[in-house]
Formats: sequence, C-alpha cells, structure tokens
Amino acid sequence: MTTEAISESILLREFTRELHNKNAAVFAGAGLSMASGYVDWKGLLRDIIVDLQLDPDQENDLVTLAQYHCNQARGKGRLTQTIFDKFREARAPMRNHEILARLPIQTYWTTNYDRLLETALVDAKKVPDVKYTLKQLAVTRLDRDVAVYKMHGDIEHPGDAVITKDDYEIYYTKMAPFVSALRGDLIEKTFLFLGFSFTDPNIDFILSRVRVQYGQDQRHHYCIQRKVEKLATDSDEDFKRKELKQDYFITDLKRFGIQTVLVAEFKDITTLLEKIAASYKRSSIFISGAAEEYGALSATDAQAFLHDLSKQIAAKKNRIITGFGLGVGGAVINGALAHLNDIGKTISDEDIVMRPFPQMATGGASLPNQWTSYRKAMVEHAGIAIFVYGNKLDAARKVISSNGMREEFDLCLQAGVRPLPVGATGYMAETLWKEVWADFAKFYPDADTTFRAEFEKLGNASTGPAGLISTLLKLIHHLQKN
Repeated sequence: MTTEAISESILLREFTRELHNKNAAVFAGAGLSMASGYVDWKGLLRDIIVDLQLDPDQENDLVTLAQYHCNQARGKGRLTQTIFDKFREARAPMRNHEILARLPIQTYWTTNYDRLLETALVDAKKVPDVKYTLKQLAVTRLDRDVAVYKMHGDIEHPGDAVITKDDYEIYYTKMAPFVSALRGDLIEKTFLFLGFSFTDPNIDFILSRVRVQYGQDQRHHYCIQRKVEKLATDSDEDFKRKELKQDYFITDLKRFGIQTVLVAEFKDITTLLEKIAASYKRSSIFISGAAEEYGALSATDAQAFLHDLSKQIAAKKNRIITGFGLGVGGAVINGALAHLNDIGKTISDEDIVMRPFPQMATGGASLPNQWTSYRKAMVEHAGIAIFVYGNKLDAARKVISSNGMREEFDLCLQAGVRPLPVGATGYMAETLWKEVWADFAKFYPDADTTFRAEFEKLGNASTGPAGLISTLLKLIHHLQKN
C-alpha cells in the first residue's frame, strides 16, 4: 500500500480553503469524459493502432503512434475524421461535471475535445468564455463567469486538434500564448487534476518549467487517482510491482507540487467531489425566520439576539443567506453589515446574500410558486440552516406557525443542508427542533455525545440569547470541521 498519497481530509481542507479564496482551478483529462460515453486516447486510436499491426493493449506512447499513422497515410485526414466521428455526438454531462460547474471555480483547463464542461457550466447558469484558438485568447467575453481553456482543440475543428508528434513539437511556438497562460495559472492558482494521466508532453513541459523556476516554493496542486487493482490474472508479485510503480509515480508528481489522493473505485471520485462541495457550502449559513411576536423576549431583546447571532457567525468567516423574513431579516442583515463595517469591508455576495421575497405575482407565475423558487435558490447555496421563531398572522390576525419555514426546512433536507432549529425561540422552530430531536440519529447519524448535548440546548428556553449564540457557533464549527 502506498505511503506517498495524502489523506482525503487534507484535500478537503486545503482545496476548500482555495475555493473560498477564489484561487481554485480544474484541469480535466479524458478520464473525466469517459463516464459520458466518450473514448479515451487509446480508444480513439485503437483502430489506427491495429492498422499499424500493433497491439493497442500493449502500446502506451500514443502520441508517437498517431505520428506513425500520419507518416504512413501522408497526412492527418483519417485521424481528423476519427476524432470527429468519436466526439461528434453530443452527450450529457455526468455528476462530476455538474459538481465542478457549480463550485466557485473561475478557471478550467482541459485537453479534451468534447463540450461536456461547457454544457455543465451553462446548465449551472454560468457563462463560459471558451478558448481554443489564439484569436479567442486575445478577447474576453464581457459577461463571462468562467474561462475554459481547451489547449488541444475543440470537436468543431478536428483538423486543428493536437494529437501527433508534429503537433506537439510546434505547439510551444505556434500556441505559445496558451503555454504562457497555463504556466501563469499554475503559479497563481491551485489546480485539481481529474481524469488526467500526466503523460501529455505539453503538460510535462509546462510543469517542468514552473518547477525549475520556483523549486520548493511552487504552489501545491492536487490530483485524484484510482488505486491500482489486483486483477484475476495478477500474481501477488505482479500486484506488488503495480503498487510500487504507482508509489514511485505519486512521489514523482510531488516534484511538481502535485499531491495525490487515492480512491478505491472511480465512483469514489464523485463522492469526494460531493464532499468538497459540501465542505465549501457549509461556510454559507442560511438563517430562516419570520416573526410577528417573539415569545418570552421583547422585540428589542429578540432583535438584539438576531443581530448578535448574525454578526458573530459572519465574524467566523461565514456567509449569511437570508430571505429578509418579517421581523427577523432586518436584524440579521444589520448584524452581518456591522461585522463588515468593523473590518472595513464593503458588502458583497461573498459575505451576505439577501433575497427579499416578491410581494405580488407577475409574469404568469403564482406568488406561492415564486416564493418556492426563491427558497430553492437560497437553499442551494447553503450548507447549514438555522431556524428561528417562524410565526405569522393568519387572515383573522391570529399568530400561527409559519408554513413557509416548514417548506424551507423540507427543501434543506432535500438539498443535504444540515438543519439547526432553535427550538427555544418557539413556534415553527420549536416544532422542527422536536422533529429532529425525536429522530436525532436519522438527521445526525455520526454525531458524538458533545454535539448531541449542544443540540439539546437549542430546545431549552432557559438557555438564553447569549447561550444560544454560543451553542450555535459550536455546532456550526463542529459541522464545518467534520
């Protein structure tokens, strides 16, 4: 078993931090597209290798083999047609593409010809600025959200695809701006390499130049690889050699600042990406609440509680998300703004997301449907949700529990958001706290005794505002740490 790979927890901690700092980037190789039904390099060239009277299963220098074919055929015509045939069919992005597209990543690099990344980004309501020619590098799409660099070409122009030795040998001069751009990003951003074998000559050249210039000071990057598998035909000695070679390979990647996480199965990559997404989202705290009255507290004391709660959560470098609920949202917003004022920072969506609910139906959609859409939009950005109070006036001006909070709670559960109902504030929040507490193992199956004891305090009305804030901060810290 390898001793050179890093743990999953290190990747989660370090790459999540880079996501928060807007320093994260992705490099996607052919392995990321295979689950959608596209071929890898060997699959692309299989028939061509067979025509060369060689065994595709025994050959690994695919760039050289592509060149051998062109030498024999006196051109790239058939190779171009093969690329077009293998990638012309539009396929749907897979879960890995969807997760990557929704993360706060602004730079994507790929050697793939397909358009899975671009499609996933559009599906995530982002505008990709796609670049695979020198002319595209010279202009910037004004409304772009992310940049996608396809350094080896695009399916719409298969004749320009980088695949043979000739293509690689002239790449450093013909496509020098792409080399410079990637080199700059490798210096300034932290990359996650996915579906990438590190056998590409271009990448090896660029990584080497960065390593030579920066040495031990180069930025750390990360990659996820599958552990070598013992096949039925492998002897113990064969498998030991395979493990040893993987260990040497992982060690060699460290020369370039690339740390490796190993997974047992390819599906575990999806699980790991989901954990990264969840870890990132847990610094976004949705505060759900509305109040016509505040139970045992006066309006002044309740507003002070909400203000201090929001301010202290924001001070822990969390983003506040609020729907501006009546009697709650104003104090929540003021608390977050007070923190920003204390540190001399202007307001931005990185610190607070405010989504006031529409008050009239327009555009043909009913008001309840518009409210549900708003709630879904807020919840999808959150990782933890706090529920306070939750009451409103009915048609007879009687105070009742808020069904809107109930809907937000259900939406949170569907989205995997961890709920923290503050039962001590009464009303719907109390109902939700009792529901979670009655089936605590279902909602928090991995909770330890400390977390359980702190959660119990949320339902105790005698805990008091200061105690509730302290408890919530502890619970948030535990969820973010774990």
